[in-house]
Amino acid sequence: MEYRLKAYYREGEKPAALRRAGKLPGVMYNKSLNQKVYVELGEFDKVFRQASIHHVIVLELPDGKELPTLVRQVNLDKRRRRPEHVDFYVLSDEPVEMYVPLRFVGTPQGVREGGVLQEVHRDILVRVSPRNIPEYIEVDVSGLGIGDSLHAADLKLPEGVKLAISPEETIAAVVPPEDVERLAAEAAEAPAEPEVIKKGKKEEEA
Repeated sequence: MEYRLKAYYREGEKPAALRRAGKLPGVMYNKSLNQKVYVELGEFDKVFRQASIHHVIVLELPDGKELPTLVRQVNLDKRRRRPEHVDFYVLSDEPVEMYVPLRFVGTPQGVREGGVLQEVHRDILVRVSPRNIPEYIEVDVSGLGIGDSLHAADLKLPEGVKLAISPEETIAAVVPPEDVERLAAEAAEAPAEPEVIKKGKKEEEA
């Protein structure tokens, strides 16, 4: 799926002044490009809520260029928790590492027997050509019994998609009811923010 966002080249504008005007400073880059830009904060919020780090965002620039990108990092203001800076990675024909959502299908046999399905990962890091980015990867969990687990190596990846994590990584498991409370407590201690979101400022205000 593709999303679109208007972006503007940044010349001498100070990041702080842009933020006061409701803009979000950023940079678009890859191996051969490093260009300062800014986008409308409100528009970015709307698009990023839908696209997140999983979908291509096409930056529409004033000179007519349209560049397919992925959001690599968003810096948040520590106090107000609003975006302060965004990094857009400009896609080329080279494979890229990115997170693709997982879609779990089927009812595990172990759940029918009283167990609980524990979804360890909701997305997975893969290496893929920008032309072959899947919208999601389907995960059939119907065959899992109580005590069974499904690992990254068990996933049926679309053509052109390769794992970028250990094949032994656990993706899902069916656990006995007595283990659910312990696992829920462990999950509550895990960081709530996705890896792409960082706190603190990206650029100097000078």
